[in-house]
Amino acid sequence: MKNTKLFSGISVGMILFILLACNASTANMSSFKTAKDKEGKDETTSFKTGDTIHGFAVISNNPGKVKVKFSLVVDDADGMKAGDIVKGSDVSVDLDGSGTATYTLPIPETALAGKYTLKADMINEAGEKKDGKTVSITVSGN
Repeated sequence: MKNTKLFSGISVGMILFILLACNASTANMSSFKTAKDKEGKDETTSFKTGDTIHGFAVISNNPGKVKVKFSLVVDDADGMKAGDIVKGSDVSVDLDGSGTATYTLPIPETALAGKYTLKADMINEAGEKKDGKTVSITVSGN
C-alpha cells in the first residue's frame, strides 16, 4: 500500500514537471529601441526626412528559433490613413537563440511628416506571437 502511494505521488510529480517544462518558456523581447545610428548609441524617437530609422529588438532567454516582424504603422500623418502600414516597412528577421534583431528603414525626402508607431513582434516556430513591443516615432520635414 505504501509503495503504491509513493509510486502515484512520484508519477504525478513527474507528469507535472514535464508539463511545466514543455509549456514554460521564458523567451521574451527584453527591450526595443530606435536610434539614428546603426550602432544604437544615439537613441531617439524623433527623425527627419532623409534620416534612417534603426530599430533594435533584444530577444532574451530564447532556446529556439524565432522571427521578429517589424512594421511602421501610421498614427497621424496628412494624406495617410491611421492604422495603415507604411509601404516597404515590413521586415522579418530570423534569430536562432537569443540576440538582437535589427531593423533599418531610410526615410525618403518625400515622406510625409507625422506620428508613427514602429512595431516589433516576436513569433515562434509555430507562428504564434509570443511577445511584442512598440516605439512611438515622430517624423518631421527637413
